[in-house]
Amino acid sequence: MIGELYIDTVDAYTTYGIFVALSSYNELLAFPPLKSVEFNDWSEEDGIEVDLSRPALNANEFQISFVAHEKNNIGAFFGLLSNKAYHTFDFRTIERKYRLRLVSQSNMIVVRGMNLFTLQFSNDFPFPENYTYAAPQSTLVPATGYKIDGLDFAQYGTHILKGSRSDVMKSPAVKKNLIRNFNNINGVIYDDQSVRFQSKEATLNCLMRAENLTEFWRNYDALLYNLVRQHERRLYIDYIGRDYFCYYKSCKVTRFETTGKIWFEFALTFMFCNFRIPYMYIFRKVKANSLRLLGNRNFRFVK
Repeated sequence: MIGELYIDTVDAYTTYGIFVALSSYNELLAFPPLKSVEFNDWSEEDGIEVDLSRPALNANEFQISFVAHEKNNIGAFFGLLSNKAYHTFDFRTIERKYRLRLVSQSNMIVVRGMNLFTLQFSNDFPFPENYTYAAPQSTLVPATGYKIDGLDFAQYGTHILKGSRSDVMKSPAVKKNLIRNFNNINGVIYDDQSVRFQSKEATLNCLMRAENLTEFWRNYDALLYNLVRQHERRLYIDYIGRDYFCYYKSCKVTRFETTGKIWFEFALTFMFCNFRIPYMYIFRKVKANSLRLLGNRNFRFVK
């Protein structure tokens, strides 16, 4: 506990008897969401036309749970946090510094002489101070079949987990064409000349592994940097055999472990600007499923 957290160079445990509760880093490590972007939604075209000439990340608000011995003066700790807006939190356990702003206190629980309380902070600075991009490096993960702008997620040391494919393959909702609804006619009259699809959100469930924290932070920062570069991202999906234009929208972290090899489980939500399942992909899947059901015995399909 001593030496794990410093606030403005002051050891939080030796000075205030306060330490970070277990599993409190998840929200802190979630990538900030992207700020709202402008777009055009043309009725005669699939999806949307997005202006990503200057994409920007929003602030990230999150909660951290702390524990303190009841005899300690928590008031002095709050006095420190309230003497100015920003404070430097040096989380030595995860080898990372943040400039954070206190927003509110969510709760306070007294249990067996211990105070458990949760504070909400805002991280208004998405990238480390004086950050310089370094390309991701990893040899822990085999190719995933998912690429962002030509880089396989494996290069970030990241697996794509179960549930991602089904979410990506879900078809977007159909855009509504012109509908006329007259009071003296049963039903409605619908413009049936074309079917166009809306944009859609899809989530990739991810697991980033790293040999150590140095490697982890390099790949973590590189992934965030590449997700929010100018213009749309090009997400290649091997099992479909093509790529789609999309942009990063938000992130959620479910597990972060630093014992042994780093384990960082998170979900990335993308907005697909224009998504249709290719006909040939559907044909290949029907063909493969048919062969499997028939036992693949001496059956041939005529091309």
